[in-house]
Amino acid sequence: MNSNQALKELPAFYWAAKLLSISAAGEKLAVSKATISKAIARLEEQYQVRLFERNSRNIRLTAEGQTLFDYSERVLLLADEASHALVGMQSTPQGTVKLAAPLAFSREILAPNLGNFHQQYPEIQLQIQTSQHPMDVLRDEVDIAVIVGSIDNSDLIAKTLYPGKLKWVTSPSYLQEHGPFSTLEDLQQHIQYCETRYSTQKFTATYQGRQYQLNLQNKNCCNDPIVVREALLNGCGISMLPEQYCKRQIAQGELVEVCQDFAPHIESAHLKMVYPSRLFRSTRVRAVIQFLEEITSEI
Repeated sequence: MNSNQALKELPAFYWAAKLLSISAAGEKLAVSKATISKAIARLEEQYQVRLFERNSRNIRLTAEGQTLFDYSERVLLLADEASHALVGMQSTPQGTVKLAAPLAFSREILAPNLGNFHQQYPEIQLQIQTSQHPMDVLRDEVDIAVIVGSIDNSDLIAKTLYPGKLKWVTSPSYLQEHGPFSTLEDLQQHIQYCETRYSTQKFTATYQGRQYQLNLQNKNCCNDPIVVREALLNGCGISMLPEQYCKRQIAQGELVEVCQDFAPHIESAHLKMVYPSRLFRSTRVRAVIQFLEEITSEI
């Protein structure tokens, strides 16, 4: 088997190594388990090495297999980049874009604008995945992810979509009955619900240039800010909400902002999008990026 033939076997080996499963690799590539096994056997014969250690229950890479996996990942990535570059040369954006976004963002901001997007880009197929937990863009093969807060991954480009703030809000009736709220003790006492990610012993708020810690660990919590918002609208105390999910309710008088001197940590409410740098070359990905920037500029 020559080098060109070996290249044809790389996808089978790569997905078996990445997923550590012959069956899962077959499902990924829509081929039989036997086809994957034969491709790996041909590579092992070509290079005269064992690529996997196998037993009845699982498989793992050998040292040689790990080396080939590292190189095969680069080769397949280059092939993928070439494909994106060629598609990017087309005048009409087309193809599939996988977009991951928090459930609240998907419902409140994304969904109302999807009709306009598909009118403008009828040949782009959006595959939207909603999740309450940040997705691994590279592992989950997501083209673009909308996240809240910061991310530490040098392999990704991160752009701020909306520099939102967290606001302390409550219903007018709750404020009238229990207010005013003028101290941190007042604030902490009347917080009944908060987002799960803020339910910690040391939630940071700044007052007159100094940082203070609120203990929110034992508060009721939910991982969806829209649920917290609905609870507040129905009299469940005070809580903090990202500005993008309470701006309209404040403007309409359904919620009121309180404790404005106690500023929660700003970065924790920023909306960002992240994506692998190589994907920016694709016209379909650039179209979705521009779409996300447009709809968040109107919040």
